[in-house]
Amino acid sequence: MNGQSYNNLRNYFKKYQLFLMLSALGALTILHACSKDKEVVQVEIGYEYFPDEVGNFIIYQVDSIHYNDFTLSIDTFKFQIKEKISENFTDLSNRVTQRIERFYRKNETENWVLKDVWFSNKTNNSAEKVEENIRFVKLVFPLKKDNEWNGNRYNQLGEKTYIMSRLHEPATIGSLNFDSTLYVLQQADSNLIEKNFACEIYGKHTGLIYKKHIYLTDKDSVINFTLPLELRAKAGFDVVYRAISFGNE
Repeated sequence: MNGQSYNNLRNYFKKYQLFLMLSALGALTILHACSKDKEVVQVEIGYEYFPDEVGNFIIYQVDSIHYNDFTLSIDTFKFQIKEKISENFTDLSNRVTQRIERFYRKNETENWVLKDVWFSNKTNNSAEKVEENIRFVKLVFPLKKDNEWNGNRYNQLGEKTYIMSRLHEPATIGSLNFDSTLYVLQQADSNLIEKNFACEIYGKHTGLIYKKHIYLTDKDSVINFTLPLELRAKAGFDVVYRAISFGNE
């Protein structure tokens, strides 16, 4: 092999080695980019908004107004409700279920009295709660702003569209501040003689921290539309739950 041929062969191997190095570097770059993409597309499911640990409790201040269409009076009630997860068990559908004991008292000076028992389930796709033997779909996972679902999917009350109208926003409930909350609009129907509104707010790592349900109706044969419905309603209720304390015991 003459000198010229040797130099040509050496240059060829140098170029081949450079090609291999650039190819390896390109492959590493692609792998790194794919790894970064995988990190970016990770989805936060949102299970933290519906805690299910045994011992978790929330105490609510409840303000309730009832419009009595028999006596034409308006009755106001103030009391407290404590909801506590007392145990986990497996239901007939082989699902982990939380037993929620609900206690009642008029104020802080009284002892708690067991009022009733509710239940809840947190599955991969939803958070459900059984209230007075009626099952509601409270949340659907993964959480997504403006997501809609039928809250009455598992009961006989008729279809009702729930909407997650706010997500991961701070909120203040009474004297409590929450860094991250979600807002579920459950109903918002109104006209000149009737109003039906319901919503719930959940705090991250806390659970339900606020709920409101208003149902008012004016049954007069002659209606004074110059007054707001709240001042002329003859039947219905306005109930608000506000969290005032929570923890684990």
